[in-house]
Amino acid sequence: MPTMTTIRRSLVATLVAATVLLSGASPARAHKQSMYLSVGPVKGSTSPLVIDKAGGLRVSQYGGGQLSLVLPAVRDAAGKKVTASGNQIRLELRVNGVAQSAVMPFDVTDGKAKAKGFLSNPQDIFKGDLVEVVSMGAYDSSGVRFGMIGVTPEANHPVLRTGLVFVIDSLSPIRFSRGGDVLVRTREGYMNSGFDKLLDAQGEKIDSPGVRVEIEYSINGGPTQVESYSYDIVNGRSRPGGRPHTNLGLSFDETVEVKRVDVFDADGNRFATMGVKIVSPRE
Repeated sequence: MPTMTTIRRSLVATLVAATVLLSGASPARAHKQSMYLSVGPVKGSTSPLVIDKAGGLRVSQYGGGQLSLVLPAVRDAAGKKVTASGNQIRLELRVNGVAQSAVMPFDVTDGKAKAKGFLSNPQDIFKGDLVEVVSMGAYDSSGVRFGMIGVTPEANHPVLRTGLVFVIDSLSPIRFSRGGDVLVRTREGYMNSGFDKLLDAQGEKIDSPGVRVEIEYSINGGPTQVESYSYDIVNGRSRPGGRPHTNLGLSFDETVEVKRVDVFDADGNRFATMGVKIVSPRE
């Protein structure tokens, strides 16, 4: 009859094996096509609403682009919880290369806010549409911007974790088959990105050395910085390991705002940016 020690060792071995299997998941599953944008404070904003703890906006590729907002801690200048109605999330978009916008109203009650909406309000967005997110902001009832893509100091969740969508009017020879994504975190100070499968115009897996990822951001409300790093596309996949990365030198105790993330080919043609491909229409 097995002893308790033997049973424990067997359980540990099983858990380790399961972890290895999960960590070895294919890149096609590793790259997430939904979008998570942290919502942080705007330094120097004149709004009476202050984001004291970073929240988040989720953008789904399902249901015509569903939106879900959570702000866990909205305060006034004195640090007290506020109640305020008539606020808005505003998204500037490009849908299949055409400039559009989406607005989602929300209220703050006792220092917290939750809201749901759609990218397809007021315009319709359908299955197969490519939605580029150009900018996002949270605005109070007076139209003053108090929230943006970013985090407060010591935020445990990413600044952003988002799919990369093909720029439909790009002049690049690179085409998508399956998508890519990008992740930016302050805890480790790094950014990584990658693609599952990139093709040429004939539908064959492409080799494209010198692909460049570019991020524009600011720290603690300071001047805008642009950082970039390069990697190669070999047989349709980013190298090494499908998820190249770089250290941006971000600090866990800083307020960080991200303005954009773009991907360029070796000739400087932008072919990918933050966004989602809609996979099911709004019902």
